[in-house]
Amino acid sequence: NRGGFCIPAKHVECTLMIQRLVRWCVLGCVVLVGCGVPGPGGAADSFGLDFSMPPDAEISGAIVFVVDGVNAEIFAQMLEAGKLAGIKKYFADRGTYCRRALASTPSVTLANLTSLVTGVFPGHHGVTGINSFDRNRLIWRNYETIAQKNTLDGDYTAATIFERFADETTFCLFYQAHRGATKFVENALSGAPTFAFGFYEWMDRITLYRFNILADVARARRAFPAVTYVYLLAPDFRAYAYGVESRQYRKALRHTDRQIGRVLGDLARDGLLDKLIIVLTSDHGLDQVRKHFPMERFLRRQLALDVARKRLWENTPFENRLSYYQKHSVVLYGSGDRYYAICLRRPIRDKNGAVVGFEPWPVRPAPSDLTAFPTRSGPVDLLSALTHQPAVDAVAYAAGPNRVRVRTKRGEVEFRQPNGRGAPISHHLLAGQDPLGWAGAVTGELLGGKPTGGHRWGEATAGTDYPDLPEQILAYFRARRAGDIAVFAAPGWDFNNRNRAGHGGLRGADMHVPLLIAGPGVPTERRKMLARTVDVVPTLLKLLGRPVPDGLDGAPLVP
Repeated sequence: NRGGFCIPAKHVECTLMIQRLVRWCVLGCVVLVGCGVPGPGGAADSFGLDFSMPPDAEISGAIVFVVDGVNAEIFAQMLEAGKLAGIKKYFADRGTYCRRALASTPSVTLANLTSLVTGVFPGHHGVTGINSFDRNRLIWRNYETIAQKNTLDGDYTAATIFERFADETTFCLFYQAHRGATKFVENALSGAPTFAFGFYEWMDRITLYRFNILADVARARRAFPAVTYVYLLAPDFRAYAYGVESRQYRKALRHTDRQIGRVLGDLARDGLLDKLIIVLTSDHGLDQVRKHFPMERFLRRQLALDVARKRLWENTPFENRLSYYQKHSVVLYGSGDRYYAICLRRPIRDKNGAVVGFEPWPVRPAPSDLTAFPTRSGPVDLLSALTHQPAVDAVAYAAGPNRVRVRTKRGEVEFRQPNGRGAPISHHLLAGQDPLGWAGAVTGELLGGKPTGGHRWGEATAGTDYPDLPEQILAYFRARRAGDIAVFAAPGWDFNNRNRAGHGGLRGADMHVPLLIAGPGVPTERRKMLARTVDVVPTLLKLLGRPVPDGLDGAPLVP
């Protein structure tokens, strides 16, 4: 009985039969598109790919494998225990291994995938998460949706490594940030149903098998592609479902290791591997999640904030978006479940301080507005209300141009970079004794306010609870899509209610990732100095004989 109408039982049975038939048809399509893709347990040194090239072909270039959601500590344990034999053989034993390289803030997928092809922090290329809100255009973004996934390349401003090799062939295999690539293999037909059914490892094997397309193009053009980026996702999604401490997560990492090793085995068999640069890294780490704190529900119910519910973008006319969003004073978005951004309109106050309205969305609130923000229940100190929650590790907000404050339960600090991007940064204690727990790890000179370069800050803080925070958090608040308050989850917590792992926070588990590079010109070493994933682009440019342009946040990792 639906809405007063009675549906005959035979019609219900017919509908169920049709639904089952559709499911089996979809599954059949998945099987068909997967035919020919090697299974997970084939020969350890072959994926069945033919990389043979004409005798006069030019063989040089780089292949970057980006594996989503690799916890650096678990990866290191497995590598040392011999559980990642392919990665050990082709990467660690042949090149440079940065055990705890640093991802970019916020430590979420699309922000970091974009940083990995541009060499700049998210705040400097403009993509601040999988979800975001553009307060100037009144556009909500969700790059995980089919409708919006390929809007990414129009939303960042920095040049990609593919655009720097516009005169040569470049490839992207299922890698979403691909502007300028000669060929983007999206896996639309094979990837979507495989992903929908949760066959993540199979999906990764399909992606790797698309190297057959690359090989065909290379033979036809008699030159191996200059740059190839490959995206693999199985470990990340197994962690969400089972946690980073689970056997399922480790099994996914072993699967990734074996399949990449098989592809590299085929390259070695055909004599190409020693002529190519190969890179393995991740977009972010992962933290085990044991407790949930639904952030949106807290803001609505506990703080009585007027949070917009609709998520409108270009397919809604601007006047309709304007009409809707001007009715609300708050927009919330989050990525990785351990990072959320709160976007606020600036209150308009009369001469007595009473709130009489709100400025248009492009006008950001002042720092003083954050401690007395108007709600249905009266003014609220958002900074205190958030930091008092056990689930919240830290909140950050801009105190002015090139000035960012970070507040924890232990106090508050301000980072200042008065001369802008790339200039020295100073640390200033505003409240508390040691808000970031840096005493003893960071020199008193730096904590006392001495201006120091961002890379030096990265080296000084790499082993602390908040690695590489100063330069990266300052960069974040330069982005148009940055929140007015960035909220980061405490260890073991996330801001949603479903996953057993998360990322996006400021802690080492979120920020540390492995980074391995091997090939011509790469020293064989375990690197102890600071390494960042934004260093990949300048490193490849240098190794491949291209100039390293000014304006990158990364630097070459090779002499």
